[in-house]
Amino acid sequence: MAIRTVDPVTRQPLGTGEVGELAVRGYVTPGSFRGPELDVEAFDANGYCLTGDLGSIEPDGRVRFRGRLAEMIKTGGANVAPLEVEEVLLQHPDVVQAHVVGMQDRSKGEIVAAAIELRSAAPCDTASILAFCRERLATYKVPVRLAIRAAADFPRTPTGKIHKPRLRQELAVDAAVLPS
Repeated sequence: MAIRTVDPVTRQPLGTGEVGELAVRGYVTPGSFRGPELDVEAFDANGYCLTGDLGSIEPDGRVRFRGRLAEMIKTGGANVAPLEVEEVLLQHPDVVQAHVVGMQDRSKGEIVAAAIELRSAAPCDTASILAFCRERLATYKVPVRLAIRAAADFPRTPTGKIHKPRLRQELAVDAAVLPS
């Protein structure tokens, strides 16, 4: 097997440590069953299968998963990987879980929105959590909307994973009822 990262748009190989789409070649599917037109999207010119996963290949050869390309948030012309923002939110001592999604926005295309669960004894202080994010993230990556929820209030799939499309819808509804 061979693995590399490529630019999601140009499909050009990226360097060590750069985040891009993970592409693999070797013992993988030879193509789409009865759908050769789909192979153009699934494979590059060198026979690498484009996984749809974001990641990097570190100097020691380890692959670091960074999220799904389909979940990438495009805000004001910049790309934000939800996993990166979630990792920062989870570093805050009061945050138990964090889930980040993109929400539609007229001026920026999308904005970064997050739903978090706080530790039971933690005060509900969104300002300090956002300040924490501003110290660790580029301005465009800091959540514009931050919702605090109880563990039971996160939408889940039948297997227990967070259902991000439904979370996105719920945050949009919550935002629509907020006063301007």
